[in-house]
Amino acid sequence: MSLDLRKIGVVASNEFSSSVRTKSFIISLLALPIIMGASIGLQVLAGKQVDVKPRRFVVVDDSGSFKSVIATAAEAYNATVASPGGKPTRPAFVMEKEPYGKDRTPAERELDLSDLIRCGELDAYVVIGPVGDGPDASPTIQYHSNNPNDDMLRGWITSVVNGELRARRFKAANIDQAVAEKLGRPVQTENLQLAERSDPGGAKRVDPIRTSVVPAVLLFLVFMIVMTNGPQLLNSVIEEKMSKISEVLLGSVSPFNLMMGKLIGNVGVAMLLAILYLGAGYAVAAYHGYADVISPGLLLALVFFLFLAVLVFGSLYMAIGAACNDLKDAQSLMWPVMILSMLPMFVWTAVLRNPASPLSVGMSLFPTASPFLMLMRMAMQPAPPAWQVILSVVLTTATAVFCVWVGGRIFRTGLLMQGKTPTIAELAKWAMKG
Repeated sequence: MSLDLRKIGVVASNEFSSSVRTKSFIISLLALPIIMGASIGLQVLAGKQVDVKPRRFVVVDDSGSFKSVIATAAEAYNATVASPGGKPTRPAFVMEKEPYGKDRTPAERELDLSDLIRCGELDAYVVIGPVGDGPDASPTIQYHSNNPNDDMLRGWITSVVNGELRARRFKAANIDQAVAEKLGRPVQTENLQLAERSDPGGAKRVDPIRTSVVPAVLLFLVFMIVMTNGPQLLNSVIEEKMSKISEVLLGSVSPFNLMMGKLIGNVGVAMLLAILYLGAGYAVAAYHGYADVISPGLLLALVFFLFLAVLVFGSLYMAIGAACNDLKDAQSLMWPVMILSMLPMFVWTAVLRNPASPLSVGMSLFPTASPFLMLMRMAMQPAPPAWQVILSVVLTTATAVFCVWVGGRIFRTGLLMQGKTPTIAELAKWAMKG
């Protein structure tokens, strides 16, 4: 595989200019902020949309001592659900009478109540078991509904029954409940950083923007750019192969130089996207007083890991594109690369919670996940040890070189090949034999 830097430069320049002048580049440039903005906007809108439909329920009180308490609590609760303007701000809890006679067995009444829920006449029913006497009294509470994820009513009934039960236990133990609750009141814990000898002002409060938001934004920035560029490279190679453009190009440039030119051109596109996004992000951060949120070292790490990630996944997507005759064939070969690219998304929350755990260390050293997870860990506290950063750089660089080498051998064999789409095993043979 001889490198002709002049030809690689010509291909890279053409690939970069043709990519940034297309409508798809403008769309991909706007897609990330639009998707993130829409996601945040929808979450805010969904948070403001409260389901105020009344919850109708039946209490089957086998203890004979909680139904009146729940009815009284429901009446008090329903008096607070409306705003001063009369508009309901949360659902009312409507306690219905038991719709069957006392001659029904427990199994028959549960079937009757379940049928009422299925036909929409009830939302839930609660069965409270017998309760004993003394401080150890503890009945069972069984909640039945057709919507198990709606826990508003279930939580309210549980709190009412437990509040009444707690009062009875205090009374049975001859303890003043008000005094006991005052003595047992909880205190809040302040989340603070470690104290610094150079800062006599003491430990500062943990800032969630710096400790959680920035690492997550860096992770998703690299992920979105890589996932934008990789499939575009695959589509580009397949289109050139289908239109016979690649055969014309191979008359003046070797397959490996063609592939390297395309890769470097897309590295330039990725860097341009990163500059635009970081520039916009810096403007927003500076406006809110977070201009120093990304240090020069972290910025350098972002550029380096983004460069390696584009090389790794770009070469793999290009190899798949060269081996396939159309996009439909490519889908069957993309799943291994998709799994590798999705690995950081599977574990990033665990890494955010505990960046020094064995899982976090192992995944951030895994070569195809390092550009995402090690970058995220470098933006967090505690920062990873230097040896882990160096090891991840070495492993990811070696993986990038290996992927480019393997991708180049598959690209050279597959670009001029027509007919049946090769299997993954056949691609491995191409990589071995060249």
